[in-house]
Amino acid sequence: MGVEPHQPSFLTRLRAGLAGERDTAYLEALRAAGRVAYDEILAADELRERLPSLWGAPPAAASQLLAAWNAFVLQTLGETFLDADYAARPSTAGYVPPVTYDQAAAWLTAVGEWVSRARQARANPEYDIALNTLLPAPLPAWAEVAACPPEHLVALQAAVAPVREHAEVALHALVRGGVPPQFESAVNRLNQDGAAAAAAVDYAAGLRTGRHHAGLHELIEQHLRRALELWFRVGQLASMPSLLAGPRFDVWCMTDKATVARWRQDPLAARAVADMWRRDPDPGATLAIQAQVEAGLHNGDLWYHVPRYGDTCYFEPPFSPLYEVRRPVRIAGVALRAGVQFAVRGGANRGLVVGPFRPTTNVRYR
Repeated sequence: MGVEPHQPSFLTRLRAGLAGERDTAYLEALRAAGRVAYDEILAADELRERLPSLWGAPPAAASQLLAAWNAFVLQTLGETFLDADYAARPSTAGYVPPVTYDQAAAWLTAVGEWVSRARQARANPEYDIALNTLLPAPLPAWAEVAACPPEHLVALQAAVAPVREHAEVALHALVRGGVPPQFESAVNRLNQDGAAAAAAVDYAAGLRTGRHHAGLHELIEQHLRRALELWFRVGQLASMPSLLAGPRFDVWCMTDKATVARWRQDPLAARAVADMWRRDPDPGATLAIQAQVEAGLHNGDLWYHVPRYGDTCYFEPPFSPLYEVRRPVRIAGVALRAGVQFAVRGGANRGLVVGPFRPTTNVRYR
């Protein structure tokens, strides 16, 4: 880097304060701890070379490959964002703009859990990450502001090369020795996603110009983000090809059927619903509440509440339908009298949200 972010001087702190930047001491500690992700990706690469075929790999081996991949990508992104900012603004090294802080934190805080899962897979030959984790996992949400700092573009460009290289190695290893006939179409689509990611990067490179243009900056950033999202997914599926057989769990099973198509097209909603299930300490308990609701619908104790105006769902994951009680009933331990409106909240905050409800345009994605 050529700069020292760990012990900023008084002038550095003063300049950073005037610029509204945030101290990265916490992020630097996460970065230092997360460097074990590089050890895990090396161990995963060695394991991949030893396996005669990924198609017959034990679940623990596939779990190790997938978890190591996710940890590696997240650590790479977090580090490149910090380094790009320090290089661009050495006078405030050790501090970054709030949007950069939030973005790097979203990635670096997730590294430790993926490293832990990779280590568990290495220690337990019966470990199967797919039994308690929604896969393939999406990248943590991108920080959204009116105008991202130019350093974000530099960081994305720096992250592309190592991520692309490892994703292409994983794809090559997947098809080495042949593909089972029942998976050929899925592998073709996976190769298509890899090609789309490479095309997005090549197109972004063609958009570069020596002059700054806000519109071009945003367009290039969009293409690089899309490429990284695709490769993140490709790397997971190439690590655990059993996932190509199809999802084991429908994350939209509690979503309002009248509006689910719209939520599926909303990247923030899709990520929020997946995150809800991933953070749920007891998905079975959440599904048990949904089962009680469905039983109530079946026997006539409940019906769907359709407002005169507005949508038919609650604007928070899992974007549950609005229900109305026709006959007194108990759901999730709550006694509900006739006429009461409610929706179901999932995840760690599982339970009922009791109405009445009113129209809104405010979506709570978290």
